[in-house]
Amino acid sequence: MPSFVDIGIEVMQCLAISVPVGIGMTVSVLALPEETGGVVAKRVRALALPAAVLVFLAALPAFPAADTGAARVEAVGLVVTGLGSAALWTWASRPLAGGVAAIAALTGFVPNVPVTFTLNDVAHDLLTAVHVLGMQVWTGGLIVLALAGVLGRIGGPPPDALRATEDWTRIWERFTLVAMCAVGAMIVSGTWLAWTHVGTVGQFFTTSYGRHLFVKLVFVLALVLAGAYNMRVLLPKIAEARGLGDHRWAFRLAVEHFPAVVLGEVALALAILVMVTFLHGSARAQAGWPAARAFDLTVLGSGVVLTVLVAIALRAGRSRSGAPK
Repeated sequence: MPSFVDIGIEVMQCLAISVPVGIGMTVSVLALPEETGGVVAKRVRALALPAAVLVFLAALPAFPAADTGAARVEAVGLVVTGLGSAALWTWASRPLAGGVAAIAALTGFVPNVPVTFTLNDVAHDLLTAVHVLGMQVWTGGLIVLALAGVLGRIGGPPPDALRATEDWTRIWERFTLVAMCAVGAMIVSGTWLAWTHVGTVGQFFTTSYGRHLFVKLVFVLALVLAGAYNMRVLLPKIAEARGLGDHRWAFRLAVEHFPAVVLGEVALALAILVMVTFLHGSARAQAGWPAARAFDLTVLGSGVVLTVLVAIALRAGRSRSGAPK
């Protein structure tokens, strides 16, 4: 059972990767550029300095624990991410923002680089990396956009409400697509990873690992349902209000109500990060079961089928939501 200190350090290190990814992704891709009047990108850039402090704090315990080449690269990656975040705070550069997001994502990927090249180990490490990257993009975007929305409400209505509505609407539409791709990657990779650690449904309730994983899955399901509500309800309402020329209602939905919903999603995302700190070992081992079968063509084929089904389901859900394709 991890201590509160261990939980805090592990969650902080996860956030030190996720938040810069969210900031860089928002400034470089999701929001309108500041030079064209984008109001959200400037607000998000204001979060870059606190993010840099968070990253440097996460790097402090990383260096003493860096006893392998991958760990040392990860520690250096944190420092570079922190320096890039600090530079972004002073320099409104979309390429710099994209670079910060890329370096942060690579820093999170490094611990999962395969060190042995058997098919099973490579598959496990790469799928773990995909799962972690999906969570970083999803949670990082949620946290950054929720904070930007809250800061915007504290500062009062923007002087150009119509411009702010356009900016936020664009962001929600684009982030919904990014989040959908991240969720798809997490479903596919998470299904295989869960199967390798849990042998039966009963092990979700009879083992410590299984119980913690079950709670995590409940939180993930709640987060997916919240995202579905955004895509199927809020985005169509915003589009309808803008189509009718009701800019006041569109502003309330896009700039006030949507960030409040995302703030609730952030609470779920943080709960998921806490539950991850308890996932050590395997339910199979705790139940006295043998390890899962090695990755082979049968498992690969099942993964391909699952990937296609998830892609079709997400595509259908997005088409029915009325969101832009």
